[in-house]
Amino acid sequence: MNPYNAGFSGPGAPPGGAPGGPPGAPGGAPTTSPFGVRSSPFAGGGGAGGPPTSAFPGAPQGPGMGAPPGGGPPLGGPPMGAPMGGPPMAPGPGAPMGMGAPPMGPPMSSPPMGGPPLGGPPMGGMGGPPMGGPPMGMGAAPMGPPMSSPPMGGPPLGGPPMGGMGGPPMGGPPMGAGGTAPPPMKSAAPAFPGTGMASSEPPAAFAAAGAQARALGGYPMDSGMPGAAMPGQQQQSSGQDAYSAQFLKDVETFNSPTHFVRCSVSRLPNSLSAKQRLNIPLGVILQPLAPVPPDIEPVPSVNFGVVGTIVRCKQCRTYVNPFVQWEANGRRWNCNLCGFSQLTPDPYYASLDESGKRMDRFQRAELHKGAVEYIAPGEYMVRPPQPPVFMFVIDVSYTSVVTGLLQTVVTSIKEAIESGKIPGGQRIQVGIITFDTSLHFYNLNSNLSQPQMLVVSDLDDLFLPLPDDILVPLAESETAVLNLLDSLPSIFGETKVNESCLGSAVRGAFMAMKHIGGKLLVFGACIPSVGELALKSTRDNPRLLGTDREVELLRPAGNDGYKELGKELTPAQISVELFLAPQAYMDLASICPLAKYTGGDVHYYPQFNINTCFEKFKAELVHVLTRYMGWEAVMRVRVSRGWKITKFDGHLFIRGQDLLVVPNCHSDQTFAIQIDMEENVTPDPVLYVQSALLYTNSEGERRIRVHTWAAMTTPNFNDIIGSIDVQASAVMMSHQALEQSLKSNQTDGRNKLSSFCQQVVQAGNMSPQSDALQFLPLYIMGMLKSAAFRATNDISADLRTYIWMRLETLSVSQSAAFFNPRLMALHNAPDSCRVPNEHGQIELPEMLNLTSESMTQDGVYLLEDGESMYMWIGRAVDTSFLQAVFGTGSFEQMDVLAAESMAGTRGDPLSEKIANILRQVRAERPTPFLQLQILRQGDPKEAKFFAALIEDRTVGMQSTYTEFLQRMGYRSPQQQAPPQSGMPAGGMMAPPRAY
Repeated sequence: MNPYNAGFSGPGAPPGGAPGGPPGAPGGAPTTSPFGVRSSPFAGGGGAGGPPTSAFPGAPQGPGMGAPPGGGPPLGGPPMGAPMGGPPMAPGPGAPMGMGAPPMGPPMSSPPMGGPPLGGPPMGGMGGPPMGGPPMGMGAAPMGPPMSSPPMGGPPLGGPPMGGMGGPPMGGPPMGAGGTAPPPMKSAAPAFPGTGMASSEPPAAFAAAGAQARALGGYPMDSGMPGAAMPGQQQQSSGQDAYSAQFLKDVETFNSPTHFVRCSVSRLPNSLSAKQRLNIPLGVILQPLAPVPPDIEPVPSVNFGVVGTIVRCKQCRTYVNPFVQWEANGRRWNCNLCGFSQLTPDPYYASLDESGKRMDRFQRAELHKGAVEYIAPGEYMVRPPQPPVFMFVIDVSYTSVVTGLLQTVVTSIKEAIESGKIPGGQRIQVGIITFDTSLHFYNLNSNLSQPQMLVVSDLDDLFLPLPDDILVPLAESETAVLNLLDSLPSIFGETKVNESCLGSAVRGAFMAMKHIGGKLLVFGACIPSVGELALKSTRDNPRLLGTDREVELLRPAGNDGYKELGKELTPAQISVELFLAPQAYMDLASICPLAKYTGGDVHYYPQFNINTCFEKFKAELVHVLTRYMGWEAVMRVRVSRGWKITKFDGHLFIRGQDLLVVPNCHSDQTFAIQIDMEENVTPDPVLYVQSALLYTNSEGERRIRVHTWAAMTTPNFNDIIGSIDVQASAVMMSHQALEQSLKSNQTDGRNKLSSFCQQVVQAGNMSPQSDALQFLPLYIMGMLKSAAFRATNDISADLRTYIWMRLETLSVSQSAAFFNPRLMALHNAPDSCRVPNEHGQIELPEMLNLTSESMTQDGVYLLEDGESMYMWIGRAVDTSFLQAVFGTGSFEQMDVLAAESMAGTRGDPLSEKIANILRQVRAERPTPFLQLQILRQGDPKEAKFFAALIEDRTVGMQSTYTEFLQRMGYRSPQQQAPPQSGMPAGGMMAPPRAY
């Protein structure tokens, strides 16, 4: 039974219910897309003219795109195999991006809290991003600078090689030909994670809506009502404008920051008709324990010990927050979610100022901060706080031993223990179980000269061979634990057993830790073939890959046995973390629900080998053991009147209707809620969302992390689309497409994404100035071309399952990077990349558009997608670069595996610069570990690199971005105009800069 009552109510539990929380970003439309930084493929004026760039031999070319009005070279480019000299076109400036019309809303029944706006630009209530460094979790998707030449009057959007054939069309000198080297790119300021935006200023899109609101003095009334103005209407409208502007300043100031909460839109529709016209999923993405970006103050702790109890609404159990309304000179307050009026507790009383705000609001964090952490009183616990418990369940089969998995696991655990960074100090408890076709328990009592092994071979009748000393305090038994870890590789070094009883091992660990709960880390190397919940490798059927029947392999086998086992673990506060490193099919689709329904994660290392995967595996396991964690956690999310939560996404278990059980919540964990309007109910003029996560920290303190977020509603369609958060909307779309794919088949999932895109493009045709509607199709195309959704047979069922599991719990910025990676040039990176700033961060090179047109044969390029880093080296690269960075004299002599370990270690200034760039990218994405893969031009593996250049034709879809938009229904205003002189017959005009 859950030690914390399901609703935080009942005997010994907090009165009422559990906590609840909101998402979003303050101030107008905090869209986190790279508007103003990355050029649209349709952006005009990006290039300076010049001849088309040359093509690599063998690279397929896109069809000719015609010439722009007024003359200029056709977009068709030169014929294949006829390279043309000359450097690539210089990148042009990004287009200024607006955020659409300012939002508006009718007057509220009682005014929201006032307060001065933050001094910085509106960024999710944070007052602007940190100076000099990228805030974690907030980065927009990687979008590079303008393309080397725009579609109008420049070369075509050439397609990349399919399946690794040859290279893409690139600028610069052709192979074997003379010519000058391409000009160096402009240096860029340090980037937000996943963007090319300067870190010293917030992205322009973040501030646009708030700036417009201030410039306009508020938000205009909807002008769609027919008829003449009534007497006094103008004065009333002016008052409402001022009120709306003041409230938006409050939202900007008080909302929970965007690294914790993001919403797909920050101005919501106020009617069903407006919502249906929007066709964007309405949802909120929560990362309640997200790391705080540099230079942002930590979440304040609030102690209500003097008051006696935490102040909450007596009707809906909302926590007091900056948006509640005060009346009767502070003697009463109205809940902003349900409207209930109640007395203010006497110890919490404070008088109001002339504007109706509490005089002490800036002395109380809960009244001016959207993110706070309450110290929970005794009524919020029914047992002593749980200590940090780690149970390691390790596969010792033949496969685990010969691939080096066993050695990697014990080395990584030892490093984490010896580092002293595992949170919890003296309270930490650990246990170790190994398994093959039987279970091996270990007595870790510190009084024993060496650990004692106890073997249980009867998997049909499991039992604990000893009642105590399987879980022991690490502080007392550290020597015994380390000695056991050292001895495991030799104990099982000669094993010939190559089967696994993973299901029984989890059951045995459950028996050993169910009295206390904790984190269960399972390491597996082969499919569970014996014991409880055994699986069959014959289920794998590669012929189904890429077909509508592939989904059969992506659903759990049999009767969802691992899901049912997870449901048994959750009430005991046990969370499962899976580290799976197989050499063959393992049926992840059946095993992964064990992690999903216990709040855990899946880590997958196909074809694991200690020589190539050691660093990645070790870094990720150490991170799991040392990150900030909350134990025995439950969470509740509440929304205001007129709205309802229709679905929860993420790795969690839902108890009752809305209590989310997460036995181990951590800093990387992300959840999403889908919201909709209540039927036959007019929503309040403001949507409020509040989430509350009740958890025990590793120091044994019971805490409640509360996030409150608000957004105004509006009937104005332009206000709504101007407030779209492109990345958050893309994440919500991907969740719905994944759900559809698993429910029916992947074709239906892809069709759902295409339907979203068609609606977005049609809306963009009517609102060509909307930044969000320009860039959202790029993310959707990235989804369709990604390994998550593309209809190809090169993605195994296990890999597809792993990707789907990852996408369910990734942060917004990581999901955005997966669908829309970032590309940068290393061969001409500015020297500023070599010198860290005062915050220890370095300036990354300018981001490039995801097209082969951004590349040259003599270049070296780094591509990062949130999962891996790929360094592509052109055949004509300068040998001095190879010598300085990799210690090799020529392209042909280069050893790729040796180069991966050598990169950035030679001490040369150029090598140091490359090392700093790699280090900065990894710092911006601390998890997972971004393993570097070096790809030479012409290597078969370079297909991975070109598959990520989503603006070209790829293995996932034979369409460039331009062609994709046209298929989705994009209409250019000039398409109906007669051809101008110089335009070839039948030529297609390029779309305007809006796309």
